[in-house]
Amino acid sequence: MGNDMELPLDCSLATRAHAAIMAVLEKHKATKTGGCKAFYSPEEWRARGEQYAQESVLVVVYDGGAHRPFFTLDECQYDLCEEMQAALKPLGLYFEESTCWYGGVYRI
Repeated sequence: MGNDMELPLDCSLATRAHAAIMAVLEKHKATKTGGCKAFYSPEEWRARGEQYAQESVLVVVYDGGAHRPFFTLDECQYDLCEEMQAALKPLGLYFEESTCWYGGVYRI
C-alpha cells in the first residue's frame, strides 16, 4: 500500500470505512491508484472547491485506479460494487457515485 491509498484524516468512522474498503481492495489486489490520491476527508474536498460529496464521511477518487470497478457501475462489474457496499453496510455506511471519477461514503 502506497501513500496514494492512505487515509487523510483520523476520524473514527472514516477510519473504519477506510479499513473496510482497503480489506476488499487488498483481497482483490486492486490498490494501484495510477498515481492519484484515493482518499480525501470532506474538509479537504470542500477546500478543493469540489461540488459533490462534501457531506460524505469519506471521499474516494477512483479515476485511473485499479479500485475503479468497486465504485462505479460504469465498469459493469456489479459484483464488485455489491461487495464494496456489503463491506460498508455493517458500519452503517454506503457508497454513492458523484461523478465518473469520484464518489462519497455516506451514513445510511
